[in-house]
Formats: sequence, structure tokens, C-alpha cells
Amino acid sequence: MSTSQLTGLRDGTLSIEDEHYAVREGVGLVDRSAVGRLRITGEDAVDLLDRLSTNQMQGLARGCGLYTVLTNNKGRVVDLIFVLALDGHLLVLTGPDERTKVAEWIDFYTFTEDVSVEDVTDETGQLALVGPKAAVLLEELCGLDVLETYESASVAIAGVEVTVVRTDFLKQPVYEIVLPLDGLDAVREAALSSGLGVAPVGDDTLDLVRIEQGVPAQGRELTEDSNPLEAGLIDHISFNKGCYIGQEVVARLNTYDKVQRGLVGLSWGLDAAPEVGADLFAEDKKVGVLTSTSKSNRLNRGIGLGLVRNAHSEPGVVLVAGSPEGPATVVVEGLPFTSEPS
Repeated sequence: MSTSQLTGLRDGTLSIEDEHYAVREGVGLVDRSAVGRLRITGEDAVDLLDRLSTNQMQGLARGCGLYTVLTNNKGRVVDLIFVLALDGHLLVLTGPDERTKVAEWIDFYTFTEDVSVEDVTDETGQLALVGPKAAVLLEELCGLDVLETYESASVAIAGVEVTVVRTDFLKQPVYEIVLPLDGLDAVREAALSSGLGVAPVGDDTLDLVRIEQGVPAQGRELTEDSNPLEAGLIDHISFNKGCYIGQEVVARLNTYDKVQRGLVGLSWGLDAAPEVGADLFAEDKKVGVLTSTSKSNRLNRGIGLGLVRNAHSEPGVVLVAGSPEGPATVVVEGLPFTSEPS
């Protein structure tokens, strides 16, 4: 199927298969306005966030960003945030339901520091261009050259001043567009009216792609019951920086190889329906929990993510997921998922 064969573009009735194809092979447009957006100002903003999170914030260049994890004093995940350094302030993107928690977390640890947090979520919007042709679309919309991962640019699209930042949060090209709320419709229409066959993509498709790619999500794999190492966030942790909340726990887990479970892919037959939150068993012993589920027509099986003890996390291991409808057999797979089970 080519991009021009997206069957519902003409009447607005795209199937999940169409949306999925657009994200994988072309470009999909996702409304990500539910993501929290905080504007943080003050001379001590970078230093404070550096002392509250896992990644190296010092030296973050203007126009560049990074992912970092807010952890509590037990080394558990409060939220995975994206921090972008802009002129005179930091833009912090939080989980959809975490903006208040993150703002309060920063405020709680602000004493004499020159730091101010403003929640701008309700007065701004956020669109994401997802897929291998996203950069082509941006060049058509505003003449923007390809950005490197975590780079940003201020441009105008359809007469609206926007900030574009490449986050690649799905482990494939993703360009986030942060803009005034009253410009959302104009930018959306400009993208959908391009000649590239851009497909509007819904939350179900986005979640399917996230699971296929093995990307943990806040409220699912990322909770205060998990630490960033077992959730697969080691790339967003600096082990050479100064102290931060929860550092001793995270460092000890890594140094002494004490992480006891990890993020894995799980699959099952299309006739099974294990539920999120189901316990995972090996020979009647609980060894993990199922955290995300979806159905992939591309892979011809049900797929999900889970946190599983290391001894049972190798691809090919067979587990049982408990559910109200009866036990379901699930198989551990490597991430990201491939056409053939690993």
C-alpha cells in the first residue's frame, strides 16, 4: 500500500491499519496537546533540575533538549520529562497526567533558588509529525532543514509562530510542534492539506506503535513502583554527574547489578485477551506484571509490554498471564518487536 492508498483520507474514516501505515511508512499527524507543558524561568532553573533528575543538565545549549527522569528518594520514577532550553526559559514536557505533580515537585524543592514554574498547558497546543517523511513535510510547510535528535527551531507555519523540536520519542522520527492554542487548527489544516497524504493518527494507533517499538509510558511502565533502570531508561541517566534525588539508589542498583527485573515484549494469540495489570506466572510463581497491551495486525498477534524478573526475561520464555477470563499463555519477545517472534 502506498501513501496515496490510505483509503480514508478522502472521507476522514481512516482505519487503524491506515494510520499505522502512515506512521511506519509516511507521516502521521498526532494531536499531543494533552502532554503537560511547563515554562520554567530563573537563573537557577538548570541547576535545580539537574539536582532533581538523572541526566546531565549542566551545559545544555540553547535550542537543544534532553530526556531526564525525575526520581523520588527511593530511586523510583516520578516522571520522564523532556527539557528544552529556549531563550530565557526552559520548556518542560511532562506526562499527560503529571504536569501538576511535576510542577509541585519542582516547587517543593525550591528554597532560595531563583526559579519560577508556569503551567502553560492550557494556553498552548502540541502536534507531532511522526514517520520517515516527517522531515519532508516540515520542509514543505516552513522550509526547515532536517533537525538532529533533540534539536529545535523557531519557525512560522501557516502564519503561526511555532517551536519545532525533534524528540524521536517513539524511537523513530518524531517532530513535536509547540504553538499557541489559537493557531492549532491552522497548523493542523496546513499539514493535512499538503500533498504528502498526511494521516491524522489517534491514540490507539500511537499506543500500538509505542508498544511495537518497546517504549515505556508514564502510568504504565513508568510509575513509582518502578525504577528507571528496569524500565529501560539507562540512556537518560548520567552516572558521572553530581547528586540528585534518588541518585544513591540508582547508582547502587547499577554498580552492583541489583536490578532484578526488566522491560520485555510479550505476545499471544489473537484469540487471547490478557489485561493490563495481569500478573505473570512461571510454574505458579509470580515473576512479573503485564503493563501494556495491543493487537498488531502487521505482526498477526497480540502484543504487550511487561516488567519481568531477569531469570524469566529471555526471548522464548513462556509465561501465564492471569485474568478474570482465565489464564492466557504469553511468550517473552525481544524489543522492538519484529515480524517473526524472537
